[in-house]
Parts: sequence; C-alpha cells; structure tokens
Amino acid sequence: MSETFPRAFNTDYELLGLLGKGGMGSHVYKARQIKLDRTVALKVLDTMGDMEAEKRFYSEAQAMKELNHQNLVSIFDIGTQDDKIFIAMTFVNGESLSDMIKRKKTLDVKTATYIADKVASGLEHAHKRGVIHRDIKPSNIMIMENSEPCVIDFGISLGPGSQRLTGTGMTMGTPEYMSPEQCLGKNVTLQSDIYSLGIVFYEMLSGDPPFCGGASLAILNKHLKEKPARLKRADVPPDLESVINKCLEKKVDDRYANFAEFVRELRTVDVHGTDKKNTAIVNKLSKAERVIFLILCILPILLISLIILLTFKEVPKSPPSINYLIPSKSWTIENKVQPEKAKDIDSLLFDKNKSTAWIITREAAKASEGKLLTIRFSKPTVIYNLGIAIGDQSNKENFQKHSRPKEITIHYQDASRQTDIRTISLADKMDYQYVTWIPVEVTELSFILKSVYNESEKHFAISEIRIFGLEFDE
Repeated sequence: MSETFPRAFNTDYELLGLLGKGGMGSHVYKARQIKLDRTVALKVLDTMGDMEAEKRFYSEAQAMKELNHQNLVSIFDIGTQDDKIFIAMTFVNGESLSDMIKRKKTLDVKTATYIADKVASGLEHAHKRGVIHRDIKPSNIMIMENSEPCVIDFGISLGPGSQRLTGTGMTMGTPEYMSPEQCLGKNVTLQSDIYSLGIVFYEMLSGDPPFCGGASLAILNKHLKEKPARLKRADVPPDLESVINKCLEKKVDDRYANFAEFVRELRTVDVHGTDKKNTAIVNKLSKAERVIFLILCILPILLISLIILLTFKEVPKSPPSINYLIPSKSWTIENKVQPEKAKDIDSLLFDKNKSTAWIITREAAKASEGKLLTIRFSKPTVIYNLGIAIGDQSNKENFQKHSRPKEITIHYQDASRQTDIRTISLADKMDYQYVTWIPVEVTELSFILKSVYNESEKHFAISEIRIFGLEFDE
C-alpha cells in the first residue's frame, strides 16, 4: 500500500516523503519539525513487540546523542508515537557514496582521499566518545551538496557501556565491508571501522570492494583468508596503496591504532596535481631513486636561476608585495543576497572598515540556498589567504544583535577551470579570522553560508571580507 505525503506524524512532525529503509526494518522519512520549521530526517521503527530491535534502536539514539561533528549525522530528538519509536536527525541533502560510485564507476585519487580523510576524522570523533559504528559502507556515507561526506545510520553501533545485542556467534553488518573479527562473530573494536573504511577506500578507486561476488559465506571466507588484489591504476601512488593495505590487515594489531594515526599517514601522501602519464614511471622507483630523481630535476632550475642572478645587474630589491586586494574594474561581484538597506556591496564588505556591516535577512539567504556572493576575476589573480570579520562589529551591542556566520563554504575555481571546495569554521568573536591555503591562481570565488550563531535572530551580518593576494596584468 502506497503512502500519501505530506501527512501529520504527530503534533511535532509532518512527514514529507519516504527517503528509504534503515537498519532493523526502520523507515526513514523526510520530515518537517513544525515548531522550528526545519527539515529533518525522521527514522521510525514499528517494534511490534520486538524487544531486541527496540533496544538496538535506543542504543543508536544513545550512541548518537553525544556526537557533534560536521562529518557525522546529528540527533535532535527521540520519542514514541503509538507503537512506534522515532529519532529526529540531520537531513542530509545529497547523494550516497554508493550512488556516486555507480554513477562515476571510479573516483579520482584526490576526491577519494578527501572523502576517506573526512570520514576518518568524523569516526575518530565518535571513537573518542566510545562509539563504534560497525557498518561503514558507501550507502552509509552521504556526499552533501558542498561535497563534504557525512556518516549516517548508527543502527548497529556500539556505544560506551552498551552491551552486545546479538547472540554469541551471530554476525551483524554487510558481508562485503565486514572485518575478519566481525565475520567470526567476535567482539569488535575501533579497528573494525578502520578495516571497513579501508574497503570503502579501495572501492572508490577500483569501482568494486576487494572481496565480492558469490554467497555471503564465500565473501566472509575471503575476508578471513585472502589478500586484496593490487589496484590496477597507474595514478594511485604506492604509498597510498600501502595506507589502504594497512587498514585491510587481517590481524587487528597490524592495522592503525586509531583513525588519528591513519589520517596523519594519509596526509603525508602527495595526491595533488599528479600527472597520470608520469606517475606510472615514478611509481616504479624506490624511495631512494625518487630522491635522486627529484634532485636531478631541481638542479637545472637552481643553475639557471644562479646564471640569471649573475647576468643581470639590476635585481629587484624585493618580490611583489602581497596586498589586501580591493574591488577593481577587473572584478565582477554577483551578490545573490541583497542587504537589508540598499547599498553598494563594495562599500560594505571590502572597505577596510569593520564598522560597516552587510546585514542580510535570513529569509533572503534561505531563498538563495545560502549562496551569498560570487567574485569573478578577469585578470590572473593569486590568492594567499582570506580574512573574515563576522557580525556587525561597529560595537559589542550590535555584534550580539544579529546572527553571525558559524560555517562558510568557499568554492574557488582555478585557472584550469577545476573547482575546489573549502569549508571553514568561524569563532564567535569580534576580530578578523584568517584562512590560509596553498597559493592558487583563481578565476572565481563563491561564499556559501552553511550555519550561523544565534539562530533566533531574523537577520545576520558580516562586517568585512579581506582577500590577500597578487593581481597581475595580462
């Protein structure tokens, strides 16, 4: 029987549509929390007297309530309605990683590494609070509209002090992503999540998990006895494959001790700007050979630079200064959200004056899906860092008067038309806050509001955006 939407669930929630099925036979709905007028995901379970399912459902809520991380789903509310119990949590607007892999077949090395890094950071946050997910897989990782991954469905997780809700010898999880200890029905540790993320990482790069096909029992046996096949991609650095293989060690003690160690080693691998044609050659070199290769590449550059310095008498006394850039005729500023009082945006955000604030209605920002403004540069422009002053900083009273950006996502397009994304968290204080990144030539910058401090206010404000860099004549 098909369900009709929208319809009331209770006095607090209105169901807008069915998103899918969760663990334990639950259903997940897109819903509206009526009092706060916000969209949430409502996970509903009809226990029908199944005490074990009810315990697991409450265990999920207990596990999630202490979690507060941008890469983990957050819980807002838990309750009962008739014979059903429900959890209200973050509504993640995007696509699952499993759908992304189906659509793209394989992900590029940089994207796959970014997703693994962020998921690991979120799970490290959970592990520090005693929560083990136990079912990490692509369908439980959502890729949000800002390209940030978010881990969902803690339905079979183990929280601090929680008891096993499965009998001895029983296994819970998805066969393709289960660790050897899960396959044997043993107690799981945080290394089980590390193993499962290793499987997901492998799948993002190959298109399939390393152990798949056939009956579930055959897959479980592969986890216990077989090694994963080598990744057949020339653009995957050997050091990156070594990181994945360490996650997939059969013995718990041979894997990373925690996700913090995994992230540290992952970030030492260079996955940016790799030329696929040259990678295959470089990958065959040992570490010592790579050092020699690097020296041979650098030496000619140093010699040429020395010759230039000795040849030309007039050497510049200093390099071009990195200035605070101000809007010029080469800039095109498209502001999606108009300020409360009509005024040129240049004189509000780029005037070197924190006392003039860009005050915006929350409704206008919501209508533009959070996109505040886009700057397009017609001249070659290299950005070194950004400074942002949130709120109305003309005085302390005005600072508290309006909502203030808590998180902003910055989309920037480089000279090759490739788009990258950076989400920054801002402290709730009266001062400039600076964001530093590797210098990059950009053609376009977009600022998108993600969340705010003091949500009860009708307006929010930004006093200043400072862009530091170099603008060249073509």
